Formats: sequence, C-alpha cells, structure tokens
Amino acid sequence: MKKNRLKSGFTLLELLVALALLVIIVGLSAYLYARAARLRKLITYQNEVQNTLNSMITEISYGSRNTIGLEFAHNIKNDPQNAFYELAFYDRTKGETVFYLISPGMNSEIPSTLPTTDTDTTLWQAKSNSAGTPARKSGLWKLIDANKSIVLDSGSGFTYYGQTNSGLHEINSEVLPDTCVAVKITLKGKTTDPSLKTRPVITTTILARIKNKLPF
Repeated sequence: MKKNRLKSGFTLLELLVALALLVIIVGLSAYLYARAARLRKLITYQNEVQNTLNSMITEISYGSRNTIGLEFAHNIKNDPQNAFYELAFYDRTKGETVFYLISPGMNSEIPSTLPTTDTDTTLWQAKSNSAGTPARKSGLWKLIDANKSIVLDSGSGFTYYGQTNSGLHEINSEVLPDTCVAVKITLKGKTTDPSLKTRPVITTTILARIKNKLPF
C-alpha cells in the first residue's frame, strides 16, 4: 500500500506577495534614510555657515591674538569711494591700521577690483602702518575664512553711524574720526557646497561701538 506524502512549501503567489512586501520595506527604508541624511546635511550646513559668519563678526568686533577689534579701536575711517564694503580702524597702541574688505577673489586668494559677486566674495583683512588702504595685490590681504567654506551674498557690508542729541544717525558721506561712533556690520553668507546652492542665505548683524566714544 502506497502512502501519500504531503510536501510542505510556499506557493508561487505567496512568494510573489512576500517579495513585493520586501521591496516595499527596502524602498521605504532607503527613502527614510535618504531623508534623514538630507536633513542632517541641512542642519550641518546651517550650523557651519552661522559659525563662520559669527567668527567673522567676532574677528572684526573683538579682534584676535595679533589684531585688535573694532570695540578696542581709537577711531574709524573708510574709503568714500567704497564705504559700504570697506572698514578700517586705528590701533594707537601698535601704531597700525586694521582694514577689512568685502570683495571677490576668494578662489585666487587676491582681492578683486571687480564688483561683489555671489560666487567668490568673502571677507579680507589687512594690517598696515600706513593710513592708506593697501593695494589689492600688495600681499597684505588675507582670508578670514581660510577654509573657503562660505561666500558672502549681496547686502553684506558696513554702515556707519554718528551721534546726535536725538540718537544715532547714518553717515552717508566720508567718515571722520570725530563723527563716527559705531558701525553696523551685516554679513549674508551661504555655503560653497554646490549641492546646497539653492538654500536660503543666512544673515548675521551686529552694531559695534568704538571704545573712546560715549555709550548710546
């Protein structure tokens, strides 16, 4: 007598359903991972741009180990032809003038005489014993953002203020040492990462007063 042996296993339909579910799970996992990675990259982008802008503001306002800052300066000067993009202040202790310039040329590491652009505009610093602005190709200018991690966007610049009985007023003409008491520094930056070029510009602003002027 022959015994019927039942063979256990999956049917073709069951295999197809299982395969479809596996594809859906893998696809969903990949989507969620890509989304999380994108979000992490955006958060990192914003933090890096903000930190770089803050370090630029700190350098101008308070200086570093070898350079005084705006709040320790004795007077402020500017270039009437390029006032919004150039700031300079005098350090009486060292007898030198510290210059800051917003200008293209980051990629070539030499400030350009061309108008500011949104491709390689950055913040430059120079120190000189002369009151005159150093030439762009003098070799005195250095990048504040040495890593070239961000570019400065349109609207970055310096606005000068004088003191009146009614409060602060913007100075639209040449800045003289006895008239300027404060400078508003506005820096608008975005990353140099091509994959994030469509992200919005991040803005940092501060109003700094030089030390030998009365509070306002």
